[in-house]
Amino acid sequence: MGKSIASRFENVDIEKSCLLGVIIDDDELILEMDFCLDPAHIDYEDPGEGETCCFHPGMLRFAGISTLQLDRADVETKDGIQRRFAIASFKIEGTRFDMSCEWGDIHLQARSIRVITD
Repeated sequence: MGKSIASRFENVDIEKSCLLGVIIDDDELILEMDFCLDPAHIDYEDPGEGETCCFHPGMLRFAGISTLQLDRADVETKDGIQRRFAIASFKIEGTRFDMSCEWGDIHLQARSIRVITD
């Protein structure tokens, strides 16, 4: 039996993590993430110079989506490109997922929610 979703986020500070990208494909949504790891995480390393967290790449993959609402925010940047989006709130409850971040708001219900880290 696989790990529960909650256990996969042990020693990961989601609200300090960053969203890197949103990929929509058929009935699947992938959120590319830079997870902020707590010192107790097995993959933790001391943060690099100028970094506040040990960032580790990963993704959230949602399959069998029955409800999807993406509310993209208007983000103004100096060069017009933003590559990292701070997370304000994050919630997974059963098959429901809600997240608010600089990218915008994401609300969905999916048959499968997988947490993938390298």
